[in-house]
Amino acid sequence: MAENKVQFGLKNVHYATFTESGGVISYDAPIPIPGAVEISLEARGDMVEFYADDVLYYSASNNQGYDGTLNIAVIPESYAIDCLGEEKDPTAGVLIEKVTAKGKPFALMFEFDGDVKATRHVLYNCTASRPTVGSSTKTDSVEPGTSELTFVASARSTDDAVKTKTTGTTSPTVYNNWYTEVYSQNAVAVTSVDLLPTTVTLAVGAVQQLAATVLPANATNKGVLYSTSNATKATVSSTGLVTAVATGTATITVTTSDGGFTDTCAVTVS
Repeated sequence: MAENKVQFGLKNVHYATFTESGGVISYDAPIPIPGAVEISLEARGDMVEFYADDVLYYSASNNQGYDGTLNIAVIPESYAIDCLGEEKDPTAGVLIEKVTAKGKPFALMFEFDGDVKATRHVLYNCTASRPTVGSSTKTDSVEPGTSELTFVASARSTDDAVKTKTTGTTSPTVYNNWYTEVYSQNAVAVTSVDLLPTTVTLAVGAVQQLAATVLPANATNKGVLYSTSNATKATVSSTGLVTAVATGTATITVTTSDGGFTDTCAVTVS
């Protein structure tokens, strides 16, 4: 396939938080950030220059990643919780920002359109800064405001990878799965997932943390998604925290991002 001669636009922005344990990075399932307006990546790291004999004797590049800015329509609640460390009060339904808040690092995915085919990108190791908050009064012509997210994209500790992008020869499998899981070279595929406990009985208003174990232990993408069969009886958060809503039953299902393997927990609310 021919290469793009031009690029334009911005869409399909996603983030995927990750954890690192024992030298292995495990990415969660990518989550969309809708309403993307503009992204800017400024290279970090000045050129190393050494002068001797009155000339530039030695020079070398110094890749320290990028300083990034992303303008979007509205900051998603999930991003505020996952990447900024804000806390949601489940009773009042409010988001609380604390001085001790610590968000998780994340991969950032997005794409630029082209005259041939959209180019998809992933920044592997991003850390978010608190966004600027602001708005302005309405006038006779209402213009929606935007929110600005700032972040630093640096090298991944396991392999020094900063960024990857698709090309005209990227395989259809890799290209089509770009937003299903974070792309990684020499990936170890998931074979199964276990969810514990398998049954739970809760009083109305009580909570229970579920634990999903993705196998094998060295699987590249350990991201999972939780869902409930009946949100009127029990809900489940993106991290597997079940909240009992009303008397009845519900089935909580965990699904792996890689391979779509599932396991369930039966919840009874009394």
